[in-house]
Amino acid sequence: MGNEIGQKIFNYIALLKKTNDELVNTLKECVKLLDQFIESVPDPEGWRNLMEVFKETIQIGERMTVEKTLH
Repeated sequence: MGNEIGQKIFNYIALLKKTNDELVNTLKECVKLLDQFIESVPDPEGWRNLMEVFKETIQIGERMTVEKTLH
């Protein structure tokens, strides 16, 4: 029974990792699209700051995938 619970936990963690990977990929695509609008927004500096936050988030997500961090 302990092994079954361990396997379920492992499967859950693997699913979370896959979900994180998909979210990071989706955010990357969104940032690519949003980068095109910097010239037409009312607050370009605020827009750049927002894009930097998104890019930092992507880097963290990618680093977690590469390092395969499990807690």
